[in-house]
Amino acid sequence: MRKVTEMFPDRICIIDDDTDFAQFLAQYLELRKAQAKVFGSAEEFMQSNWIDEFDFFIVDLGLPGLDGVDLTALIRARSDAGILVISGRMGPDAFNSALAAGADMFVNKPVRFDQVSHAISSVWRRAPKTKARDNGWSIDKHGMALVTPDGTEVSLSVLESRLILRLMDADGQPVTRTDLVEAAEMHGGSDHRNLDAAIFRLRRKIEKESGMPAPFKTVHGVGYQFVGVRNDGGGAPAE
Repeated sequence: MRKVTEMFPDRICIIDDDTDFAQFLAQYLELRKAQAKVFGSAEEFMQSNWIDEFDFFIVDLGLPGLDGVDLTALIRARSDAGILVISGRMGPDAFNSALAAGADMFVNKPVRFDQVSHAISSVWRRAPKTKARDNGWSIDKHGMALVTPDGTEVSLSVLESRLILRLMDADGQPVTRTDLVEAAEMHGGSDHRNLDAAIFRLRRKIEKESGMPAPFKTVHGVGYQFVGVRNDGGGAPAE
């Protein structure tokens, strides 16, 4: 079972219109075993309806449309998650506005990724531990549905059920493509390519049917890794 890291949040939302910065930051944070999701604007984020699915938010003040201060206030009104504001605005007015809106910490750009990571840890260390989720992901007793932390059931094929269970049984460790191919009993040529296609379809299915990010990530050069919290009430896949 993968547990939320004591001093680091499990699911992080990055809202920044600097796509390169946000994507590279997300990759860096995933090295801390966090799952990071990037949105390019406040409007894109709000349309996703994922506000309750994150433990921590990184918000850029200079967003197009609704700016970062107003977005921070909206997030704080609905969530007690940690909020780190980052911006190139150097003045005290921006700092005070961000904190008044509900941000926990403010850092100026340019900023190194390790500095962002330290800031997240600092906020998270002081955060109420109730932010960790009580529920987790599980497979239903018939092995044919993935149950999300909020109780939504995502239907699974036999192959998908085998893949998910193999990832969940790895206790948060990466699983190689070869191991997943064997666990799913995938046969024929181009096994790894077929696996990647199956994982892609499964990821899209989970996100579409549950409105939540899929609880696994790609580990480049290795395979895939389950990054959610597991609820050990699940069953076994169908034969």
